Amino acid sequence: MKKVIVITGPTGVGKTKMSIELAKELNTELINGDAYQIYKYMNIGTAKPTVEERCGITHHLMDFLDPLSSFSICDYQKLVRQKIDAFYEQNKTPIIVGGSGLYIDSVLYDYRFTEDARSIEDEKKYDEYTNEELHKILEKLDSDSANKIHPNNRKRVLRAIELAESGNKENRNLKDQPIYDFLLIFLNDDREILYERINKRVDEMVGNGLLEEVKSLYPDKLSLQASKAIGYQEIYDYLDGKQTLDEAINLIKQHSRNYAKRQMTWYRNHQNVKFIMIDVNNLNNTKKEIIKLTNEFLQK
Repeated sequence: MKKVIVITGPTGVGKTKMSIELAKELNTELINGDAYQIYKYMNIGTAKPTVEERCGITHHLMDFLDPLSSFSICDYQKLVRQKIDAFYEQNKTPIIVGGSGLYIDSVLYDYRFTEDARSIEDEKKYDEYTNEELHKILEKLDSDSANKIHPNNRKRVLRAIELAESGNKENRNLKDQPIYDFLLIFLNDDREILYERINKRVDEMVGNGLLEEVKSLYPDKLSLQASKAIGYQEIYDYLDGKQTLDEAINLIKQHSRNYAKRQMTWYRNHQNVKFIMIDVNNLNNTKKEIIKLTNEFLQK
């Protein structure tokens, strides 16, 4: 099996900085593992690293797609696997960095996506159900999927129910089978400290021009998918007159904290994860720990 390294963790924890340090150490490049950093023009709100912050390290699959274009997990899986093959042709170790758990898992494991369209009739029969009621139905039908899908992600819950009711469990069972020999490092921090850092980062985004960035994409320069990114959906609502700017900023902070919590939950249920508590007072200690783990992994 080809070896792949993954640096992940909750939003705001410091994944980018650590992954760049590791890429320098291994003389390699990075593959983006964030569902929204793929889009052009969405820079501040997605915390996309600037050219200066990238320190000369190439970041593949970042900032390449028009935000009006459609892009699926299947598309991401295909492109990343092509990149991994290309890395090996150049004798480089692939490093995926980002916090989109489902996207990353779709690459590492044998996810097989069907081309079948979602059944509109199946969705209609659940119109009257709340998100919580739908999630409880999924728990009874397929507890594994329910553990991995947030109750508020109605679209995915409905799709999982549809697959469970159809008896099509073949694809889900294959999701436990890795197709790469991977090292998955999850960076974390004390929750309260992390939440404080997230709040501060949102304030910095606003100070760096987040409102102006979103205005430049409003009202019709983002696809429905891209407009769901945290920071964009809230300011869109502000620009639509649905809330004040202060309310929008507070919601960005709240939704970012909620997202961080979901990221922690996603990987807490994974078996093959190395958890590292980041040392914000001495990042060199964290860097050394990551490099040690990586060298052991590559040499085994």
